[in-house]
Amino acid sequence: MSIISEQSVASETHHGIPIGKSYPNLEIRMACVEDGLDNTGFRKITSYIKSIHPNTKIAYIPTANYRTFWGQLFEKTQGSFGDKDITSVAEFMAKADIAAFSSMTQSAFTVYKIIDQVREINPDTYIIWGGIHAIIQPEDAIKYADAVCTGEGEFPFKIFLEKFKNGEDYTTAPSFWFNKDNKIVKNRNLPLMTPREMDELPPLTYQDGEVVYHYGKGFKKLNSKTFIDYVGLGYGTVWSIGCPLRCTYCGNTKFIDYDSGYKRIRHSKAATVIDEIQRAIDKQPHISDVSFYDDSFLSLPYAQLEEFAKLYKEKIKIPFSIYGVIPNYVREDKIALLVDAGLHRLRMGIQSGSENILEFYKRPTKLKRIKEATKIINKFRKYMIAPAYDIIIDNPIETPEDTKATLDMLYDMPRPFTLNILSLRIIPNTDLEQQMKERGIDVPSIRKYYGAGYHRTLANCMVFTLTWWRMPRVLYNFLRKKVYPIQTKQPLYPVLFYFCRGGYMVKRALHHLRYLDFSVLPGKVGYYLWKLRIVHIWQKFFAKRYHLPKENLNNVSAKEQEV
Repeated sequence: MSIISEQSVASETHHGIPIGKSYPNLEIRMACVEDGLDNTGFRKITSYIKSIHPNTKIAYIPTANYRTFWGQLFEKTQGSFGDKDITSVAEFMAKADIAAFSSMTQSAFTVYKIIDQVREINPDTYIIWGGIHAIIQPEDAIKYADAVCTGEGEFPFKIFLEKFKNGEDYTTAPSFWFNKDNKIVKNRNLPLMTPREMDELPPLTYQDGEVVYHYGKGFKKLNSKTFIDYVGLGYGTVWSIGCPLRCTYCGNTKFIDYDSGYKRIRHSKAATVIDEIQRAIDKQPHISDVSFYDDSFLSLPYAQLEEFAKLYKEKIKIPFSIYGVIPNYVREDKIALLVDAGLHRLRMGIQSGSENILEFYKRPTKLKRIKEATKIINKFRKYMIAPAYDIIIDNPIETPEDTKATLDMLYDMPRPFTLNILSLRIIPNTDLEQQMKERGIDVPSIRKYYGAGYHRTLANCMVFTLTWWRMPRVLYNFLRKKVYPIQTKQPLYPVLFYFCRGGYMVKRALHHLRYLDFSVLPGKVGYYLWKLRIVHIWQKFFAKRYHLPKENLNNVSAKEQEV
């Protein structure tokens, strides 16, 4: 079913390929314009498209590389394409019959410029835009592209491609918006993939022939050297899809708007993701750590986690991390099971220590449950790197009481821990943007302030400091009286800020050093340590001291079952 919008397209260059033209030798080029190379969603769809259409070239256009200490300290991870870079990428993409882009919103401005040049070079190239930005802001993406994918793209793209190649009316393809006759065709989304369909997808892996763009140098083949530069010793993937929450600041709200089923966790068989990881290690033998970026890993049933843990322990045998943990689902038996299988790091979303702000974000997690979750995690401090907790700062609606509540929570939290400190960025078309507008708060363009950095307030200095130093209570109480939220006019402390942030980064590095976790090191440094077999020796001999004793695992499981 389609809806024809009377909205005119933004540019006269939009044309759409005339229906009736066939492509016996059609070439597709797909580019991911995002940070780094992990980009699981892009890799998933490109693996699928290449399996159904081998004449597909895949390119990565990294806008940032997070593998430098100084870049992180001074918040200079965001790259900036010059005119030469834009032209090089555009020339590459313009050689295709179909040029498909994937990006997040903060990279959309770069995609705008690339598309403009592609149209100048080859007006016959058909342009598709997918990824997070296209899903969250299809009305923006369609101003530049001929077609926009608004949901899971695998099966809809297959339908589109078959019609496009055969000269049929491709504008009926589901899960797409199309520019047609100066109007926008908005098609309904296909239902979300089932677990069985997820199992049937081709293996998710980096493929032969893929290329990476290097600033000022052009495209180079994605080989072990490039992989190490951007990914290091780690490998990132996703096992489950979906999130039970609807936080106002998250782009997941748009997925849920399209299909409420997104709140249910869907996942492939454990054997499928284990096979994927093994394929990656076979291709890049230096991989020494696996990261799972699921939105809610611990919400998976215990039986599923048990099957995963058994296979991972038998076949992979290297440490792994989980980056999507919701406090509501933290259970001692689940963590014990995963620690025994190799879990050595986790990341949990806390966001704020203020009940008022948690309610504003529509987080269904009470402060009491957050504190309980941190205590459970702390029981495994002998076996894991210090946990990382997500905290959102620089919220313009915070009151002094909200700011102080977060500091109090951090001060009292069981140690050790570290933080992923996130300055609030308001993604367009989210519930958060609407909330801010209703309060009369100006929301600047995300491309102008996404990489703007933290406010150098005393409160933010204390947030960074509390990750590595629990100062004496007297000093804490004295400083606490002097903190204010960002909307209050106050002195700034740039020198103190860099000192506090530097201490935070050093302490975090020491946590990893204790476990000889090399996955966070700059790529080449980690690779040389692997080459010298230091990583191998550590994992084979010394890391065993951090494995959870079997009797402890059995005791925890029995205790949870009694409950």
